[in-house]
Amino acid sequence: MKKTVFSLLCILLALSYNAQSHRFLYEYTFKIDSLDRSKSEKELMVLDIGKEGSRFYSFERAQYDSVRESEIKKAMQTKSTHIDFTHIRDRSKVRSRVTKKYPDYQTTLHTTIGSDDLAVLYEAKMEWSISKETRTIKGLKAQKATGSLAGRQWTAWYTPEIPLQDGPYRFAGLPGLILEINDSKRDHVFTFAGNRKHKDLRLQENEKGIPVSEKKFNELWKIYFKDPAKSTRMILADPDVKITMSDGSGRIIPQAEMIRNNEIRLKEKLQKNNNFIDLTLYR
Repeated sequence: MKKTVFSLLCILLALSYNAQSHRFLYEYTFKIDSLDRSKSEKELMVLDIGKEGSRFYSFERAQYDSVRESEIKKAMQTKSTHIDFTHIRDRSKVRSRVTKKYPDYQTTLHTTIGSDDLAVLYEAKMEWSISKETRTIKGLKAQKATGSLAGRQWTAWYTPEIPLQDGPYRFAGLPGLILEINDSKRDHVFTFAGNRKHKDLRLQENEKGIPVSEKKFNELWKIYFKDPAKSTRMILADPDVKITMSDGSGRIIPQAEMIRNNEIRLKEKLQKNNNFIDLTLYR
């Protein structure tokens, strides 16, 4: 407890001087299948906050990006034209990320549909109802707030002791950092897990994707959901593309069988991954 309090005091001191960016850690517990809520997944997430805005994404992904960046810098320093990424694996379970730009907290979800990178531009801001109820989290006084967003009802606990109006995922706008937040069914739960100092955050780095509205994303998702193997069929239909695969016995798999197997795999995945945090995007 003393270590936690000391660490948080360091945050407050650094914030008072506006000296550098900070990385807040959250444990994200989520249930991917609404038909089987007995199973849940966990991922350590990071909220990087800088002067211009914030980025929220998987800690495992952050580690992966750091190693890749290190390998690229080594190659540039040695003027090598070969970069070996074979020993690097992205083991993150959460591939999407959220960025917010200050001071108006413009929020963007960076995600994919199939092989397409998309940047969903959110328009709606969450309306909070602040309660007088308080509790202590990690040695900090936290206050309760509730609101609705993305088709779910949310309960949050924020602390005015860290004067940052931000939080995990899309959540922001309370007079203090959000430490915990969960939806009414507890399908998606974010819990504050710690903090550390972080290098200066620049939101334009490593951000890509075709800008789309929430409505357009939903339209694209419906098309993909009906036929998730469409892009695979289009690729294999190209006469200039030659792809061969074999099974365990060495038998060459016919193209029609490759497409059918891929379609079955994708549809099975979609059936199990149906409990998205943002219900409005995937309805």
